[in-house]
Amino acid sequence: MENIIMDDKNYVIDSRTLETTVPELIGGKATNLAKLSASGQNVPVWYVIPTLCMEYVFEQNKLFGKIEESFEKLAPDSSPGIIKNQVSVIQDKIRRIQIPDDIIELIRKKHLELIPEDQYFSVRSSAVDEDRSSASFAGLYDSFLFVKNFDELQEKIKAVWASLINTRAISFRLQNNISLSRTSIAVIVQKMIFAQKSGIVFTANPNNGNMQELVISSLYGAGEGVVTAGFDADLFIYSKQQGKYTGHVTLKKEQMVLDEEKKSGLKKITVEKRLQDKPSLTKSQVNELASISIDIENFYERPQDIEFSIDKDGKIFILQTRPITTVEEYGPAAGNRIIWDNSNIIESYSGPTSPMTFSFIRHAYTIVYHCFSNVMGISPKKIQESRHVFENMLGLIKGRVYYNIINWYKLVQLFPGFNYNKAFMESMMGLSEKVDFDDKNRGRFSFTQKYFVELPKLIRLLCRSIYNFSRIDKLVAKFRDHFERHYSQWHEMDFNSMPPDKLMQVYREMETTFLWNWETPIINDFYVMIFYGSLKRRCMRWCNDKNGSLQNDLICGEGNIESTRPTKLLIEIALIIKNNETYLETFTAKTPDELAALIPNDAQYDEIARKIYYYLDKYGFRCINELKLEEPSLKETPQFVYQIIQNYLKMNNALNPALMEQRERNIRKNAEKKADEELSKKISCIPKKRLFRWILRNARRGVRNRENMRFARTKIYGLLRELINAVGKRFEQEGIIEMQHDIYFLTIDEVWDYIKGTSVTTYLKGLINIRKKEFAQYNMPDTQVPDDHFETYGIAYHRNLFKKWKTDTGSGKINGLKGIGCSPGKVTEKIRIVKSPRDDLSLNGEILVAGRTDPGWVPLYPSVSGILIERGSILSHSAIVAREMGIPTIVGIPNLLKALQDGQTVTMDGNTGELIIH
Repeated sequence: MENIIMDDKNYVIDSRTLETTVPELIGGKATNLAKLSASGQNVPVWYVIPTLCMEYVFEQNKLFGKIEESFEKLAPDSSPGIIKNQVSVIQDKIRRIQIPDDIIELIRKKHLELIPEDQYFSVRSSAVDEDRSSASFAGLYDSFLFVKNFDELQEKIKAVWASLINTRAISFRLQNNISLSRTSIAVIVQKMIFAQKSGIVFTANPNNGNMQELVISSLYGAGEGVVTAGFDADLFIYSKQQGKYTGHVTLKKEQMVLDEEKKSGLKKITVEKRLQDKPSLTKSQVNELASISIDIENFYERPQDIEFSIDKDGKIFILQTRPITTVEEYGPAAGNRIIWDNSNIIESYSGPTSPMTFSFIRHAYTIVYHCFSNVMGISPKKIQESRHVFENMLGLIKGRVYYNIINWYKLVQLFPGFNYNKAFMESMMGLSEKVDFDDKNRGRFSFTQKYFVELPKLIRLLCRSIYNFSRIDKLVAKFRDHFERHYSQWHEMDFNSMPPDKLMQVYREMETTFLWNWETPIINDFYVMIFYGSLKRRCMRWCNDKNGSLQNDLICGEGNIESTRPTKLLIEIALIIKNNETYLETFTAKTPDELAALIPNDAQYDEIARKIYYYLDKYGFRCINELKLEEPSLKETPQFVYQIIQNYLKMNNALNPALMEQRERNIRKNAEKKADEELSKKISCIPKKRLFRWILRNARRGVRNRENMRFARTKIYGLLRELINAVGKRFEQEGIIEMQHDIYFLTIDEVWDYIKGTSVTTYLKGLINIRKKEFAQYNMPDTQVPDDHFETYGIAYHRNLFKKWKTDTGSGKINGLKGIGCSPGKVTEKIRIVKSPRDDLSLNGEILVAGRTDPGWVPLYPSVSGILIERGSILSHSAIVAREMGIPTIVGIPNLLKALQDGQTVTMDGNTGELIIH
């Protein structure tokens, strides 16, 4: 045949240089293999002879016309004999053609480059319509294993081409109504792995469609023992949620291995007797395969059928993957991926949260981030287009509040400098896991767009941020003045005497006055994020702070933190009681319930009663879980205040706010001294000491402002709680609901709609009963609580288990505990675990252990010698107030509540974050 000059990039393609995957060029299997290689999996080296090579050779030999002519009379009901006769004629013609020498030389060159001459290789089919998602041709075309002699390759290539129209493939096309017109097949040549073990992984159970079960079928030798020979194989069913598996080990008598006599192909041999009844995979191999397979499934975003081999060194190779066509589209294949995470937000909304609270905070987030985008210069058009993002920043899963992380990333995308801001956001939110966020709708910017559109936007954003930061003190002062003026007005109102429509009007005024003017706290949050983060980096780089805790000591002792005042007032009350024999005797002898009934109603306790009344009037909105509107305030449950006072009275050490403040100042002074000493050692052209002090001043200012404005938020929640309670009371009186507190099983809009006449359901008692039953299940001890971080697909509440896919099957033993040290000091003491305000809150110098805390826990702090918190960050309220009080504190300790038991003795180091159990 006449030789032709070919372009090796078109007729032989190296997988290492394959930049794009075009199924029409390299077929379905090679396309999958190329994607698999690109995903970073361990795939044996390979190259592909593309479809146009076959098309060229067939055209030269006028085969396409002969194929179409032979099969034009075939139909789905054609007999197997007729189909076989037509196939035999055409396959014989294909086997007798010659591939042009130039093409053979191009193949030889690439082959010897990738696969040494003495190495075995496989020759596999890759048809254009193979491994389709709707109907798979897997197993219908021919492949050849353990081919060693390159001279055999031409015959194997032609054999693969011929298998495109073998009896099985033609019958399959006829039965599935798939066209018999011109189609092509590519050929994959791949280095062979001498498999000690092989098998198949289904990332969804093909028997029952369970997306949460991964099935591994494995045996000794080559995978053909499973795929074609049908040998008995072990079965491992792996739970993605639990990270555990059950194994079904069978007797494996046979295996497929290289035919040493023929030096090619496979032969069947007997498995060594000692191995026949042993698991073909070790525990670590099952876990590693599960982890790899889940990664592959996530990469392809649908369930996969994966072939693997393991060599004599225990190294796992992925040979190919294709979509499973027999399971319904849920899991990644269902689309609508949402990433949920409760980091940070669990501090304020732990456990089941009422429909009322969730509906309010969701509405609040919508307004606040709409306003923030506006103040930061995002165009009105962009803001309007992003309404769905603002409205879905939060989610409610089994009654628990989560961040919708995907939408938080989309929020950050509105601003220029996405990659830079993304890292800041992750740090601020304290995400429990890093998120692979890839917005496929966000293309790469062209040079013009990058430098003439996006860069000016970034500069404008920076200028606006600098402008806002430069006047942060004025903004905060204006915000606080505005807040106190309106808060005082509403605080004086008697909500219980107002009709529901007037209460709704007050709510609307609160929303307009505060929510739509909440830009300053958000601007300050960014201010803190930037300067506190910068301070931490400077401490570690310039001040030799190996523990990463020096910045915490530097910002403590700031004073003027409003959220510490309620606790200091309670200490003052405790000191008055301690110095009065009658008071002390009464507070020592009686329970908190008895004191709450006695003190306000007995004239001999007037002095204390007035002090406590003042406290409740000024700070009665504070309570544990204070941002959950359904939680009773201290005004409703004053017993908490009496319990705290009793705790203070039991303490042996002197209760002295001045000493506490002095201790804070000493910590700060020592930290400043260390920083100055380290900075003095540095010789640099940059005035590091001056720059460091400027960053420190701004970090202190930002943290102080942040805490004070958060205190303002708590006050608003206190007012809102009283307002909603008043509506609930009126609804109860009118017979609309059974009990006042039932109001919290409605959403905020449902309440106002009922008052306005726009409610789609007027039988509120029935609606409340339905929700009570549902939320009661969420509080049951045996309820499967959603993980802290997980993903959902498709319909969020349908076919999702709200669990993180685990690939670690450790024993569950917790070896050592370490968190984030955020307030220095070393303490050895017994622990007291407190999970809710309903627990025993009598404390006397123990180390407080909690899953999470909020500002309502602060009155407990002076009664303890240290604080350990499972969740939280160094900028959480608990950490900041603990630093102000000089109490050693560690936050963010994984598995803390699982590891500890009430009454154990531990040693904690608030500087290093280390914890030792005795």
